[in-house]
Amino acid sequence: MNRLAIVTAPATSRLLRRMNAQRVLDALRAAGPARVTELVARTELSRPTVDAVADDLMRLGWIEEVPGERPRRGRPARSLAFRATAGYVAGVDIGEVKVRVVVADLTGNVVAERVRVFAGENRLAVTLATAAGTLSDASIGTRDLVSACIGCTGAMDTPNGRVIFSTIFPDGYDLAGALEPVLGPATVENDCNLAALGERWCGAAQGIDDLLCVLAAERIGAGIMVGGQIMRGHAGAAGEMAFLGSYEAEPGASGISQFVRKLSGEAPEAVFAAAATGDERAQAIVERVERWAGGGIVMTAQIVNPEIVVISGGVARAGEVLLEPLRERMQRTVRLPPRLVASPLAERAPLLGAIRRALDDLEPRLLSALDEAA
Repeated sequence: MNRLAIVTAPATSRLLRRMNAQRVLDALRAAGPARVTELVARTELSRPTVDAVADDLMRLGWIEEVPGERPRRGRPARSLAFRATAGYVAGVDIGEVKVRVVVADLTGNVVAERVRVFAGENRLAVTLATAAGTLSDASIGTRDLVSACIGCTGAMDTPNGRVIFSTIFPDGYDLAGALEPVLGPATVENDCNLAALGERWCGAAQGIDDLLCVLAAERIGAGIMVGGQIMRGHAGAAGEMAFLGSYEAEPGASGISQFVRKLSGEAPEAVFAAAATGDERAQAIVERVERWAGGGIVMTAQIVNPEIVVISGGVARAGEVLLEPLRERMQRTVRLPPRLVASPLAERAPLLGAIRRALDDLEPRLLSALDEAA
């Protein structure tokens, strides 16, 4: 009995320290600077505990004291704030035709962002140059990054930072290693999964735990979240919808935007805009595209039973021209149809999801530093 107490006490102490620090950090990030007395009320921790946690987090550089209101008598109350610029995170979204890179502070506020079209150039070289340029725009270097996430089309081996399969990089490609010279150590994730994280964080699915996020521009795939967790499958390929190329009557199209471009020879945005005004040719193209993609989307929704289906990526800008026939199909064929909406984030959803993932990856490392400091 005594031996067990001796073994478990340090672990319990570390756990409590982490839990208390998490509560203080969450309170400061959610509501901004606060006096210690306010933190005591928000966290329901004791004053000595909040003071001790604050001292630890200040030593680590994650929070700082800020000027507070000066009372008529005595010293000003101690006020604390989360240091959003204590470090930075980076997000990268490598698509079929372009790459997007963003740098954000530790609250997720974007401080620099670049987009570059590949235009036949080497994708890795363009991605490295775009990432380096974005860091330069943010006036930071690689060592200022405390976390980074790389999104890419296809199935990703997230634990090892490698590509399982993709139309962009060869199977087994060490994507994390290739970008490490600019980003430092980074997480690699499927772009559809990141879009789902982005939609849940600040898009159409905020606060929703069961969702289906369909990226359908140059290729088509889905990020699936069940119970607040991304569903990857046993090998990381859940949500891939390449089967549409052979299963449906219209083979060869990788995504809705690509298919529209192939059928019309025009920019998808122009076709969707024309369809909205009643142009018969454009409407016929949209109907054909919806028939091609709708079966796979509805089938996935029936199997997963999400609360919401978000059409994300650039094709979200099509709006009701695309959503209306897809919604009708959903109502006809799904026993408990989910809500169907267009993403307000559009093509930035995977990029913002990469920022969210980078921040989530940072959290346990930040709290681990408490153990090292102790």
